Amino acid sequence: MTPSPDWVWRISSDLRAVGDVLMRISRTMHEHTHKLEVAVEGKYASESSDPRVRLLSEALQISRVADLELGRLDQSIQQAVKNMLVSSGGSGKLPTVEAAFEREREALNTSITTLQQQRDELGILYEIARTLNSTLEFDEVLRLVMDRVIEFVKAERGFIVLIDPATGEPEFTIARDNEARTLPRSEFATAQISRGVLKRVINSREAVLANDAQLDDALKAQASIMAYGIRSIMCAPLVVRDNCIGAVYVDSRINANLFGSKHRDLLLAFCNQAAIAIDNARLFDDLNKAIRQVRDDKQYMDNIFSSIANGVITTDSSGIITTFNNAASMILGIDKEKVIGKHYEEVFQELAQVGLVELLSEALDQRDLHLNSTFVPSTIACELPTRGPGLFNLNFYVSSLRDTQGSYIGTALVVDDRTELKRAEARAKQVRRIFERYVHPNVVQQLMKDPMALKLGGETKEISVVFADIRGYTRLSENMPPEEVMNLINRYHKIMCEAIWEEEGTLTTFQGDALMAIFNAPLLQKLHALHAVRAAWKMRMAVQEYQRSQPQETHVSFGIGVNTGLATVGNVGSQERMQNYTAIGDVVNVASRLQNNVSDNNILLNEPTYLQVYRYVLVGQPFELEVKNKSAPLTVRYLWGLAQP
Repeated sequence: MTPSPDWVWRISSDLRAVGDVLMRISRTMHEHTHKLEVAVEGKYASESSDPRVRLLSEALQISRVADLELGRLDQSIQQAVKNMLVSSGGSGKLPTVEAAFEREREALNTSITTLQQQRDELGILYEIARTLNSTLEFDEVLRLVMDRVIEFVKAERGFIVLIDPATGEPEFTIARDNEARTLPRSEFATAQISRGVLKRVINSREAVLANDAQLDDALKAQASIMAYGIRSIMCAPLVVRDNCIGAVYVDSRINANLFGSKHRDLLLAFCNQAAIAIDNARLFDDLNKAIRQVRDDKQYMDNIFSSIANGVITTDSSGIITTFNNAASMILGIDKEKVIGKHYEEVFQELAQVGLVELLSEALDQRDLHLNSTFVPSTIACELPTRGPGLFNLNFYVSSLRDTQGSYIGTALVVDDRTELKRAEARAKQVRRIFERYVHPNVVQQLMKDPMALKLGGETKEISVVFADIRGYTRLSENMPPEEVMNLINRYHKIMCEAIWEEEGTLTTFQGDALMAIFNAPLLQKLHALHAVRAAWKMRMAVQEYQRSQPQETHVSFGIGVNTGLATVGNVGSQERMQNYTAIGDVVNVASRLQNNVSDNNILLNEPTYLQVYRYVLVGQPFELEVKNKSAPLTVRYLWGLAQP
């Protein structure tokens, strides 16, 4: 049967329409291929090692194949049209035409399928490249790419292993399955994969493809493959700058013959891109860590810089102030916010009395003479009106700032405010000068530790007073030369002073043959009355012990009075001349009256003292004593001894 001319004409028209479409596609593909040729073989020819250029080369090859295939298909269609027209003229049978057409249709379908597959592969490579270059957060990049690779090759799961730069050992970085789930890092150690394949790929830098690992003689000897039932394996190295940094591994425990050479080539293309992305991400991560470390170090140094007690000022090589810390602002009385970026001459011109302009100028002139040393001027005593009255003692340390090559880049000025130290030293000297003659050296040391605690100008407080007087002074003066009398009196005073110092008392007065001591000043003494009574008793016992070794004619008597009450204590005398730390008040006068009225070699306690020490002393019966300038008599007792503890 011969096909009707209309039927043949319709088929030939359809084929011509398809041919025209293929021709347009071929023309477009041809133009695109030409552009790729210019780019790959022209502009980027010298960059063939770049993975991105390799992707362009692969795209060029695919375009060339597609261009040829489209041309061949167009020719086949044109030939089919001719055959059908010939057949319609009676020169052939319909089955012959139909068979030829079927063959061409199948070839067309095959070519289209091949082009679609190549297009999909190129699209995946493009998506991978685009994803890898979209961010430097490589954990996220690898997760996305791993999912795309698993999806494309239909793998059951995929792993990325990176070599730790510190240890050189491979470590799991990310693991994903075909359900887009991430295997926790804690489970990496138990992941049932072929570590032998990974080590082989990393060491050889060659990809491994096994369609059925259970039958592959090169792989089935590995225990993990047999034990875990792994069927299909594909693994490729991650190489960047001729350095293997890890590998990508995908497998399936279900399907054999899952992967082909196309999959391997795709995985290799992915690995070329991934290796660069991972390396860049690592460098970026290291850079971020370094930046964070620098930021932390800077913050740490800024904290130190702000908190140090010394003032620190730096300038650049032209004299512009670059740093000015809080201490410098407080010491010099200058607002630091107003000086940064200004020349030091402009900033310090209002502090002419300090001499900073001359100092920095001199340091600048002599910078070549102080390459490895610091220029230290003498202490400057100057006025700083913004800080208040008086002189302020400042030390300045100036040094050159130099870079690693030794070139001058600026000047550093350190200001050491020694004002408080100088004032503390002056107060300590004053304390020593006032008290070293009156109290035990240990007490002086305690006072010097905190001279500000002393109220040398005067304060009112409760104290206990001991007054002692040596009797028989007139008789000694008549029978002994004055020098011997003076020496004898001094020996007695020395004995009595040691007893007072043992109880941490303060000697305030020597008046010829009399002395006065106070307790609870300048240092606080909780049991000051007891200390005073003990000192009085020790004085009596020490004098009597001393007299046992002396001739009878040198023996003297003494009387001691002890009283407790309020008094004003502090310095008395001229600020420029002589000062004396003493106590003033009725309590002192009463103590003096007691020692005037006590019998020889005895101690008399007034009632206020006795009430504070009665648990610790042995006393006689109380009696009333009339004393000068007191309207009412005093209630007093003789001290017979100290009670046993």
